[in-house]
Amino acid sequence: MTSRNPPASGMTGHASSSPELERWLARHIEQGFGADALVRSMRQSGYDAEFARTLVQVAFAGRKGVARPESPPAPRGRDGVAARDAAAAAHDAAARSHAVQAGDREVPVAFALESPRIALYQQLLAPQECDELIALSRGRLARSPVVNPDTGDENLIDARTSMGAMFQVGEHALIERIEARIAALTGIPVEHGEGLQILNYKPGGEYQPHYDFFNPQRPGEARQLRVGGQRVATLVIYLNDVPGGGATAFPKVGLRVMPVKGNAVFFAYLDDDGKLDDRTLHAGLPVEAGEKWIATKWLRELPYRADT
Repeated sequence: MTSRNPPASGMTGHASSSPELERWLARHIEQGFGADALVRSMRQSGYDAEFARTLVQVAFAGRKGVARPESPPAPRGRDGVAARDAAAAAHDAAARSHAVQAGDREVPVAFALESPRIALYQQLLAPQECDELIALSRGRLARSPVVNPDTGDENLIDARTSMGAMFQVGEHALIERIEARIAALTGIPVEHGEGLQILNYKPGGEYQPHYDFFNPQRPGEARQLRVGGQRVATLVIYLNDVPGGGATAFPKVGLRVMPVKGNAVFFAYLDDDGKLDDRTLHAGLPVEAGEKWIATKWLRELPYRADT
């Protein structure tokens, strides 16, 4: 099922509604289209971006009786669309709010960039939860691999110098609680998430610039698409305060996010045209003093299974 374009605005940057446009929105919401897909269609038809987002929000609120639109389940034949739209809708909600509800806690929003979609959430995890995650991981730390783009195997490379521990989805009560919180924050179901990965960087440790999404043109990375589809977003949670260095850098945006205990940076990979956004290139800068602990959650288009 595909979305038909909304009534033509007649000019770029148009910012007024009409009964025909409101009927178009109501019909497509009823058919299961997500908020971000509808905003993209309106922008492609010449409507102002902020006007489109506001009108879609109002349309969802009128249908569901809530202040923020919730991303509906994907209709039959549109696999993966719901997860992609949810990632964008979660970011758009953050961009409009000082705080968002993440299941069992309200999370302040420090900032939200519109393009590319990057948001910084404060106090996503309580200090005790951060400490408990670190303690859980200490006994299983091993050198962190990366996916070989040609074979799909996991290899060790010099560009990534962290130690890591992988956990299965719901493996521990603490992890289950955090995963439920992440699902509430992002709108992406728990089963679409890869297992939580805890990473530890010692002084000098870094992860050089890279993308988290998979390149379908590389056979090894294409192999990864068979176990949950494309990655659509990343959430990096900082588990300790780093005395020096260790920021998450987005070099194509000119942005650095400093590691603050309990905070989390979220970024989604699709641009307004639904294409993978190469501006989400990012790096873990070298740790200059102390050590750095993070928890990383990768979110997929489809339910994820760890076997290949």
